[in-house]
Amino acid sequence: MPAQVRIEGLERLLKKLGPQLIGKPLEDFWKRSGIAVQSAARERAARDAHDTGHLVNMIQYEVDKREVPLWAKVGMLNASAGSPLWFKARAMEYGTGRQGDPEVSHKSGHWPPGAALDVWASRHGFASGWQVARIIGKRGGLKPRKFLRGGFEDSLNKIRGYLQQLGNDIQAAWGRR
Repeated sequence: MPAQVRIEGLERLLKKLGPQLIGKPLEDFWKRSGIAVQSAARERAARDAHDTGHLVNMIQYEVDKREVPLWAKVGMLNASAGSPLWFKARAMEYGTGRQGDPEVSHKSGHWPPGAALDVWASRHGFASGWQVARIIGKRGGLKPRKFLRGGFEDSLNKIRGYLQQLGNDIQAAWGRR
């Protein structure tokens, strides 16, 4: 389940204040929150298998485009489900095999394809990717890195501050009415 921030009473507030008063402050809140989570997740993310930073660079945020935005998403938004990068991100977030998070279905063990690890292995002193794959397989998989979920948790204090700013922005817009 994705991590979520819920603003209690938002529906009532929308009815009272209207989009012209609350739209821009909410857009700013979601944008700030999305950037905070994106930054923290990027800091936590492991470099991809080829040390190119693709995994880190693919962590994006998106804000609801409606007049009154109600959400922001952070994740691998440009990675197609089932693509190699999507599988890599899933493995890094939730782990694999017996080492993986129990709430996510995994095989009992995990032997990644050795050829996919060749470049990484050569850069880190291993003879081949197969050597690294064997180590991962014997260990039972990869432990979860929780870069997205951890990034969200790391950002909660900032998000609380942005909620305070949201209230101040709405109050200021109300005063200019």
